[in-house]
Amino acid sequence: MSSKPINRRDFLKIVALTGASAGLAACSKKEAPTAEPVAGEKPAAPEGQTVQYWVQWGGSYAGDAWTDLKETAEFKEIFGNNTLEVKGSVPEEALLTAIAGGTPPDGAGNYNYLDYMARDVLLPVDEYVAASKRIKKEDFIEANWELGYYKGKFYGIPTNEAFMRFGTDYNRRMVEAVGLDPMKPPETWSEWLAWHKELTKFDDAGNLKQIGLDPLDAMGESLWSTDGWLVPMSWGFEWFNEANGTFNLNNDQMIDYFETMKKFIDIIGIDNLTGMRQVEGQGTWGGSFNAEVQAAIIEGYWHPGETAVEKPEVLPYNMATWAPVPDNRKGVKTQTAGGHLVMIFKASKNPELMYGLTEFLCTNAACDIIFKRVGWLPAVIKYLDTVDTSVYPGLDFYFKSFKEATEWHKPAQCPITSFVGNVFGEVRESFLRNEKSAKDAAAELQTRVEEEWKNAGFGG
Repeated sequence: MSSKPINRRDFLKIVALTGASAGLAACSKKEAPTAEPVAGEKPAAPEGQTVQYWVQWGGSYAGDAWTDLKETAEFKEIFGNNTLEVKGSVPEEALLTAIAGGTPPDGAGNYNYLDYMARDVLLPVDEYVAASKRIKKEDFIEANWELGYYKGKFYGIPTNEAFMRFGTDYNRRMVEAVGLDPMKPPETWSEWLAWHKELTKFDDAGNLKQIGLDPLDAMGESLWSTDGWLVPMSWGFEWFNEANGTFNLNNDQMIDYFETMKKFIDIIGIDNLTGMRQVEGQGTWGGSFNAEVQAAIIEGYWHPGETAVEKPEVLPYNMATWAPVPDNRKGVKTQTAGGHLVMIFKASKNPELMYGLTEFLCTNAACDIIFKRVGWLPAVIKYLDTVDTSVYPGLDFYFKSFKEATEWHKPAQCPITSFVGNVFGEVRESFLRNEKSAKDAAAELQTRVEEEWKNAGFGG
């Protein structure tokens, strides 16, 4: 779901390469457009404008879905005599370059939102929401709505894809083939490790043919500002204290995480896993699961729907259960609500239309097309109440998890989340390749993150 985030140094490097540091600074200080509405008043609808909407997503969302979305009566009513240009598969580097040059699109989605909120390049939409007759806070899952806030300002309504973030999807056919019971899935990491051993296969020459659970795939490796993070959720700790700006990354739980991951990877062989990922069609975020060379994957609610779109013949075998927890937390059912929103830039030429587009994406008509074409769900409660979960096997688990979770986690509002994610991946790789101990990996993660916090000007 989420693309790999870019860290702060890369952000600054791109600004330097464009020679537009002053332009970015000017953009960050620019006042909201004078067309911003007064609370309770509907903004005047422009006519004959072209609105640019960039997303990092590709595939069905950027293609077929928008073909259908633009044909709805709701889109035509909101957009009027104006043109929407949707540009998909835009990497974060390109967006940052456009911002630095003072020429961002009007709006964007599927980027590390908190980075942009913290750097003051976004237009708050509090007054647009106050004036809206279509959008009300109470119509949304509260946890998702709250993700649009940063330091008291509201920057985006949850749209496009915004529901439950964690579960473990597994292939019933592959599980049954090795004599395991798909109706009794594992709950803990050690139980999944036992399944992983049974499900991982090599040919006579020692080549990797199939793996059980790659715990580093998809939401197993992702650290995203509006998605949360598997590690503290599974092990049950807070990694960042927003009130005092302190980090808790060098602890026994993080050390146990590193050591647990190594048990899984050592069964496969890290180089074997790398080789498997390089084969076309066997990549992460669903590729190898769709190819039935990976039996289980830690993903969110979108997995069943995306599987239906990408590999419908595999969908009937999909089942889902809770994300794993350590043995000492067996029985804990942990979940996170999160997802995406639409950012509107301060330099947008058409903020009213961009906000209108956000409202459109929350309509039943838009939500229905996105659900059917892409497999995604919104945080709009009234629409969720209409969903037939049986259409995508495994989806029912995520709806049940919304009601049955015993422990909820919220994504930490850390403005260097991208940096933390990158360093986390680096130190984990070093540990998995026996270049450092788990204790040293956790200590290095803590030290480098604290240094970046100070260097970025957030800490003393």
